[in-house]
Amino acid sequence: MRKLNLFDFFQKKVFNIEPGLERIKAALEDLDNPHNKFKSILIAGTNGKGSTAAYLESLFRHTGFKTGLFTSPHLIEENERWQINRKNIPQDILERYINQLLPVIQKYNLTYFEACTLIAFKYFYDEKVDIAVVEVGLGGRWDSTNVLYPDVSVITNVSFDHTNLLGDTLDKIAFEKTGITRPDRPAVIGRNQAEILNWLKKREIKEYYVKDIDFKTYEKSHNIFDYQFKDLKIDNIQLSMIGKRQIENAATSLTSYIVFCEKNNISIDLQTVKEALFNTFWLGRMQILSQKPLIVIDGSHNEEGLTKSFEELKDIFKNKKIITVYSFLKDKDTQKMFKIIKNNSFKTIATKINISRGMDKEDFYNLGEENFIENWQDAINEAKKYLDEDSLLFITGSLYLIGEVLNGWSAFNK
Repeated sequence: MRKLNLFDFFQKKVFNIEPGLERIKAALEDLDNPHNKFKSILIAGTNGKGSTAAYLESLFRHTGFKTGLFTSPHLIEENERWQINRKNIPQDILERYINQLLPVIQKYNLTYFEACTLIAFKYFYDEKVDIAVVEVGLGGRWDSTNVLYPDVSVITNVSFDHTNLLGDTLDKIAFEKTGITRPDRPAVIGRNQAEILNWLKKREIKEYYVKDIDFKTYEKSHNIFDYQFKDLKIDNIQLSMIGKRQIENAATSLTSYIVFCEKNNISIDLQTVKEALFNTFWLGRMQILSQKPLIVIDGSHNEEGLTKSFEELKDIFKNKKIITVYSFLKDKDTQKMFKIIKNNSFKTIATKINISRGMDKEDFYNLGEENFIENWQDAINEAKKYLDEDSLLFITGSLYLIGEVLNGWSAFNK
């Protein structure tokens, strides 16, 4: 029997974006505002939101909290978006919520992401979570998740992405992202950027903590660091996820967790903190798919993400040539992303994502990419011909490509 998924009801309108909170507020009002009945942390930012959310959820769960986690997009199965205690919503329960809430979704003509948000908040309330860690879908100010009144607001960073919707300067993007902050609630900022701090002051946010000003990390390797915040110092925190970006994400999460605990008179056990951070996982972020041959996959989907990924590959896997299989969405700044990939790769092969926004052969040829293979399986097989002990295969460019590869990896490797 075919599984029922929410996107089945949206068909080609899955990616519709209609700014404004009126629709989601009205829909939640019909459900007696479940989002106001549990504690929450809301996370915005251009990059690192998913990993930051994963670290935070792990910290709370290891402390004994019943956690809700709402993230997007999903990589393999739609029910990844809604998790309790890091377990996906069971398919039969998801289908029950879809059927139950479909009249409300249709009544207010919700977008796909708004409908996802509605399900999340109803599910978390019904399951009586102690805290929900919620990732903003796009921007912040007009994102449907911003109906929350979060106990802590988190902004990882700002860089250029979705400029057609969020603005073409970092100041405009920071204005949108800082829209999730509240004057009487603390905010944690994962990167010291003048544009973010400027808008926090304009929004009269009274309490906020900024990396490298209020909390600091001292890197010992690509996944081990010391941490300091106020009078608290934690040495030799080790992460399972590789890459120095994860140190930034983990430190931002840890600070948010500490701030929440201080506000709620919750004691902090340092060993629990270390275990929680080490045990955190997040699919498709600098993930090693294979050691022999060495294959790394990462969902870098904008300029900054790609630049950082290549920097980390060169730092962790020194002197290895990089063969890159990649794909893009049409609505990204593909020229700049293409240049980053070309400048950092020994060999490149483009492939297609099976969604309407995915670039095709002609799009890549127009960029200057001569190597295009329609499906990712054949693209990877072709790339493997260039692999030896002094090289690695890197798969990147879009979270949608990452999802397709992860979903089909077991069958591909039989």
